[in-house]
Amino acid sequence: MRIIIAGDGETGTHMAGSLSVEGQDVVLLGQNCEHLAELDAVSNFITFEGSPLSRSNLMQCGADSADLFVAVMPDEAVNLVACQIAKACGTRRCVARVDSPEFDDEAQTELFASHGVDMMIHPEQLAAMDIRQFIEHNWVSDWFEIHGGALRVIGVRMQRTGEMCGKSLREVPNNPRLFHVAAIKRGNAMIIPRGDDILQEGDTVYFSVLPDNYGSIPRVCGRHVSAIRRMMITGAGRVTENLLGLIPSGYDITVIDPDKERCNVIASRFPSVVVVNAQANDISTLKDEGVERCDIFLALTGSSETNIVSCMVAREHGVGKTVARIEELQYLPEAESLSIDKIINKKLLNAGKILSVLLDCNVSTAQCLSLGSSEITEIIVGEGSKITSAPVARLSLPRDFTIGGIIRDGKGMLVEGCTEIQPGDHVVVFYVSGALNKVSRYFR
Repeated sequence: MRIIIAGDGETGTHMAGSLSVEGQDVVLLGQNCEHLAELDAVSNFITFEGSPLSRSNLMQCGADSADLFVAVMPDEAVNLVACQIAKACGTRRCVARVDSPEFDDEAQTELFASHGVDMMIHPEQLAAMDIRQFIEHNWVSDWFEIHGGALRVIGVRMQRTGEMCGKSLREVPNNPRLFHVAAIKRGNAMIIPRGDDILQEGDTVYFSVLPDNYGSIPRVCGRHVSAIRRMMITGAGRVTENLLGLIPSGYDITVIDPDKERCNVIASRFPSVVVVNAQANDISTLKDEGVERCDIFLALTGSSETNIVSCMVAREHGVGKTVARIEELQYLPEAESLSIDKIINKKLLNAGKILSVLLDCNVSTAQCLSLGSSEITEIIVGEGSKITSAPVARLSLPRDFTIGGIIRDGKGMLVEGCTEIQPGDHVVVFYVSGALNKVSRYFR
């Protein structure tokens, strides 16, 4: 597939690298000639210096035969116009990143769709939704609901006190079968597990579990469920604004930000929220505003370093749960080692949306969650797919992907070796980066 990504910033560069690993024909279009030259020397994708608003530049990139055009530049207006031009050139599907909440409207979506913008990605809203889920389920690292919650995929960091810690999967009592361990994240590596794999402290273990049974997971992982009443948020940007619009009333919330204008926006929209105009990493301010009485601390400023340090300070003052927005991917392992409970990365959230679009070109997929070195996706099985040709144990699936669960006729199912997948099933698939083509071949 030919994919054109307009925007050579961190998001576009990460996306181009991720898609090229999957064997796609990727062109990164940008205007920073030095940055593009550096990428061209070390990357497995093509770089092109030009403007996404230039029809001739888009045609030189192959927009007349491209399967997918993704605009992720800082200016959302440019993204929307670039998509319309690319569609007019002949590109099959066009996706634009937008930040303003005004565009998250059904009428607006239909309007832009009629003018060539097939899909809009709202990274701030995706981040806010991810945080809201963590507030509700604050013992998990990742929470992925399939088909309206008929099946859940839960990523939980293993603690030393967990009943499963130090045991191989074969040793874990699971009768009656309450869950399925689908994947293990250890450092930067994602392990598709077998029976002899041993669970270690610090692993993030991904379980497939039915709705009635997910309450058994905290105990086996050594996690406890906390009641959240009081929260402190540093950073009054759009992620915070979206989050405050999503969470219900009843929380005691304090927001701290040095930008007076953003403070006024939050205070006017959410009168019940205490808004403090001060530096987000000022320890005296945090103490004066009662950080030690908070149940959860959310560091959502635009600085990853500030967010990491703020979470460490909050932890030292007894805050039970911490959330940090970290945009630099190289900081993620270090942040996890510092026991930050939840990490928000908009690049990974964007990548999950784009992978959903990419998969949908070859197979019917409902949603996708990017985990950095691996992905989780929900795929709808079509007639004649290879995955339906035999029971799971006899399919000889490659080592780099596995089936996490199935939804059939609206009901979730865990996978056994004797399970036979049928057309119309919604199947949860874990796969490591680079295995997308293998997955598509089984489900195409």
